Amino acid sequence: MILIIIPKDSTSLVNMSEIKELTINFLKILADQTRLDILNLIKEKEHTQEDLMTLLMKSQPTISQHLNLLKKNNLITYSKKENRKYYKINDNELFNLLRSINKFVIKNNKEKLRDLIDSDVFDVLF
Repeated sequence: MILIIIPKDSTSLVNMSEIKELTINFLKILADQTRLDILNLIKEKEHTQEDLMTLLMKSQPTISQHLNLLKKNNLITYSKKENRKYYKINDNELFNLLRSINKFVIKNNKEKLRDLIDSDVFDVLF
């Protein structure tokens, strides 16, 4: 269950429904391995679509589709240099959220993930 805290006077019941829908859609965007891989690659360094295709070994249409969805939802942005788009994270706060999600998942799956908790693998996950 996700708890959304909204100041009392700032929203109506209709807006709460809309906020829940936006939250659900946001989580769906994050629930894709390719999109998470793209975010992880561009968190430290800007990359072009071609870079991402090579690094992830994915086709141009696949990478393009994921980049467009991430852009549409304000998770990434780009800058143009010499007629090429260099993609970057729009807000690094996203990685704090991903780290929190990973900690929560590990905490709730201790038995299954005991080996991960005792290793350095957790540090690699966002």
